[in-house]
Amino acid sequence: MQLFLKIVFLFTCVFVCGGQDGMDEPPPEDDYIPPTTSTAAPTQPPHVPCPTNKMITYPCTCEKDGIEGLTVHCENANLAMMALGLGNIKDKLIHTLLMTKNYVRKLKGSIFHNVTIVNLEVSYNKIEDLESEVFETLGDSLMSLNLEGNNLKTVPAAAINRLSKLVYLNLAHNKLTVLPANAFNGLPNVKELRVDNNMINKIFPRAFNNILRSLEKLHLQHNKLQKFERNVFRQMAKLKYLDISHNDFSKFDKRDFNDLSFLWFLNVSSNHLNDIPRSALARNAQLRVLNASYNNFKEIDAYLLRGLRLLRDLYLAGNRIKTIAKRALITPTRLRTLDLAHNIMEDIGYEMFKDMNWLERLDLSYNRISRIASSSFQRMFQVVVDLSHNNISYIGKGAFIELSNVTVFDMSYNSISEIPSETFQTSDVNILLLHHNNITDLSKVLITNLTGIKVFNVSHNKINAIDRKSFSTKKLYELHTIDLSYNNITEVSGNAFEKFGSIRNIILHHNNIRKIGYGSFGTLSTLLELDVSYNNISEVTSGGFTNLVSVRTIYAHHNKIKNMFIIPIALNEVYIQHNLIKRVPPGIFPAMNSLLHLYLDNNNLTRLERGSFRGLLTLRTLSLGHNNISEIPWEALEDMSSLQYLYLHGNNITKLNRKAFGNLPVVFELRLDHNNIQNISVSAFEGMLQLIMLNMSYNNITFIPPSTFKGLVSLRLLDISHNKISSLENKTHGVLEDLLSLNTFNASHNHLSFISDRSFPKSPYIPYRISHIDLSNNFIPIITSTFDDGMTRVEVLKLQNNIVNEIRPGVLGNLTLLRHLDLSGNQLQKLGKGTFGTLEDMEELRLSKNRLGSIDIDEILAMKKLQLLDLSENRFTAFYEELIPIMKENFTVFFKGNLLSCDCHLRPLRSWMSNQPNSTSWDEVTCHSPPLYTGRLLTSMDIDEFVCKGVAFEPENILKPDIKIRGSEVTKDHGLRVVWYVATREDIAGFKATLRNLTGTLVAEEELPYNKREYVFRDLEPKEIYHLCFVAVDSLGTDREAFKSQCTDVGPVGKAERLNISFHSNVILLFICMVVTVLYSYL
Repeated sequence: MQLFLKIVFLFTCVFVCGGQDGMDEPPPEDDYIPPTTSTAAPTQPPHVPCPTNKMITYPCTCEKDGIEGLTVHCENANLAMMALGLGNIKDKLIHTLLMTKNYVRKLKGSIFHNVTIVNLEVSYNKIEDLESEVFETLGDSLMSLNLEGNNLKTVPAAAINRLSKLVYLNLAHNKLTVLPANAFNGLPNVKELRVDNNMINKIFPRAFNNILRSLEKLHLQHNKLQKFERNVFRQMAKLKYLDISHNDFSKFDKRDFNDLSFLWFLNVSSNHLNDIPRSALARNAQLRVLNASYNNFKEIDAYLLRGLRLLRDLYLAGNRIKTIAKRALITPTRLRTLDLAHNIMEDIGYEMFKDMNWLERLDLSYNRISRIASSSFQRMFQVVVDLSHNNISYIGKGAFIELSNVTVFDMSYNSISEIPSETFQTSDVNILLLHHNNITDLSKVLITNLTGIKVFNVSHNKINAIDRKSFSTKKLYELHTIDLSYNNITEVSGNAFEKFGSIRNIILHHNNIRKIGYGSFGTLSTLLELDVSYNNISEVTSGGFTNLVSVRTIYAHHNKIKNMFIIPIALNEVYIQHNLIKRVPPGIFPAMNSLLHLYLDNNNLTRLERGSFRGLLTLRTLSLGHNNISEIPWEALEDMSSLQYLYLHGNNITKLNRKAFGNLPVVFELRLDHNNIQNISVSAFEGMLQLIMLNMSYNNITFIPPSTFKGLVSLRLLDISHNKISSLENKTHGVLEDLLSLNTFNASHNHLSFISDRSFPKSPYIPYRISHIDLSNNFIPIITSTFDDGMTRVEVLKLQNNIVNEIRPGVLGNLTLLRHLDLSGNQLQKLGKGTFGTLEDMEELRLSKNRLGSIDIDEILAMKKLQLLDLSENRFTAFYEELIPIMKENFTVFFKGNLLSCDCHLRPLRSWMSNQPNSTSWDEVTCHSPPLYTGRLLTSMDIDEFVCKGVAFEPENILKPDIKIRGSEVTKDHGLRVVWYVATREDIAGFKATLRNLTGTLVAEEELPYNKREYVFRDLEPKEIYHLCFVAVDSLGTDREAFKSQCTDVGPVGKAERLNISFHSNVILLFICMVVTVLYSYL
């Protein structure tokens, strides 16, 4: 055993005390994890996992793993940083690598070396150029390349033509102007090519050479093409999809598309075409979709679609088409979509749309059609026909013949006043829309022949009455919804709706109906919902609704009904608010188990009698808000054992007696707000064991006796805001002691001036749960040492708009769960040390509109989860520079309305603001001094205007240096080893290192790649001291600004010096050596 411990001792001493020749480099805050190396042979498991240590890939993140490989995302970084992160996972298969919104202008170097990538997206990075060798190692693996949203002006042919296995290439949203010959010469397998949203004005004939035989999809939309060079599509045997919309074509040559014999989809919309030449598409017999919308076509002639026998979808919207040749649409025998919207057609002629048996959608909306001739539409099946937004006033007899199962027939927004009964012959329409027309008499719009109609909408017309002559001369058994809203109907009579054997919904709101009698609706046994709201109904007779045996919902609000009416036996909910009802007589409701919700708000009720609601055995919601009720109607409520929601808000109730509500054991929610309550008796809510929400805001309550809420063991939300309460306790007990489940308490807008140790309940035996407290808009002057009693679980505390001028240390710090604290609008002049303590969960802190001139910034920085800090409208003269690093993350500071001195000390803040173009929180921040700058917006000032008299400001105090030298050491062979790291995310793609002696003579100058972080200068003069400097180089090869901190003196060479490590590390290592030495002596 002793021998074993001695061996351990020897190895430990060698490792700890003598093994310090290597670099010990704790990564700084914004640094990288050095690449890991593995001597084991790489193996590819079925499932590729993300690294356990997420920092391994920094600044990239592994978003997804799986059997296909990793999905890695690199954002807001540069080549130098990304290269290290990707180098740490070079032994793993990357299925998708996303490099978006980075600081790279030229993609270059070895960032993709030794990495296997299947899909690569380098989008929206402002890349202007690609090095020819940048993809050379991806030729055997890369299948998809996305370079969208960069600043490429030419096709990077030298770089991309090395990718022989590429299937998908995206160059959209760049600045390409031409596609030169052989641009894609090395891409024999590309099936989809996107070059849309560029500025391409010319495509050379051999531009697609070598991808002609594989390309299936070509996106050329949103460019500046005016014509095609001859043979540009030659031998494109497999091209199926071609989009050239949003270009500048004014005409095509008839041979432009001759070589595209397998084309399925052609989009030429949004150009300047007057027509397509005759026979231009004759060889495109496979074409399924043709979109020529938004051009200047004036007609559809007989030759446009010649040869397009298989065409399915034709889009010609937004042209100036006025006429359609008689046989223009006969060639495509299976047309599914015909879009002619937004043209200038005036008439639909005889047999214009005939025998289009496969048509699914016909859009003729937004034209100028005024007449539809007889036999215009014949033999269509399951089609949507849209004739809306025209000027149709005449429809010929038999205009629609043999339209079977038409899904939607829309003739809304026209000038139709009548539809002859013979209009629809042997036709069937499911949904007929005639709203926004000029119909006055429904007897002139008969739907008798539409036996399969399900929905009929004639709203927004000028209909005056409904009687037995309306709608149809015979029964229609499938109609379930009819909308007659927004007309001028004054009378509903003759049991007109009994013609509909399956009616479910009748909509009559916003009319002028005055009375509902027996003949209005008769006995509609299938009706489920009836809406007669917003009329002038003053009377509902005894048989008005009672025979509607299946109706579930009646909307009768916003009328002039004076007397409560008898409701149908199966009704679930009835809305009668905003009427003139003064009394609910006992027995008005029959014994029923169906009614669940009754709304009687905004009537003229003053009291409710015993038995008013007797018979409502299952009522859950009773809303009596905004009446003139002066006392709790406990007699009327005594039979309502199933009531769950009781609303008495907006009345004139002045007091709450003991057991004011009788026995309501299952009421969950009670609203008493906006009354005139002044007195509350003890045990006022006794018997309401299940009450969860109680709202007594906007009353005149001055005092709440303890035990008022006795028995409310389930209450979670209590709102007593907007009263005149001055205390939450008496000498022995608090108001809230009985509320064991209370979670949210609102006592804002009262007269509270002191929070004592009894205001909020606490007990070692009862786990009180109050987490949200609102004490805003009171008169609290001081946060005392007992303020936090009973608040140990509080997460949200609102104290704004009080008169707080002092906060005792440690009080708020005891609220360890606090997430949101609002102290704005008080009179705080100073926040002493210890005011906030360590509130680690704080997310939002508001201190605006006080008199603060300083805060303890260390306590703010200790709030690691803080997302919002509001310091606006105080007396701060300077900004805390310590906040700037965390403002780069998800952290917002509001600072307007202070007394800012705009001197040199604000330069770091102004520099940060310059890099935040989308931030608006600083738009209103102004200077207070010096007088020259008073009232000026910070955002309007240049950084050079922030000066201090006699103070020179170093660039390091404005901008962050690109490179920081971590350390250096002299090697035994007269060499110098230096280690550095990248300290910015801006464009860095290389380094320059210079070494000079003390006389300034250049000794060595090296250009180093961006994936390096250490270098050794060799063969230096012994005993010489050198001046070492680093300069970062951007991706375009331009030297970036150098800072003093990027230079240091090193040496002398020849005297071996180890890289300095921290003092604490030395102490720890020395202690370990001493312990091991003592152990060895003992053994």
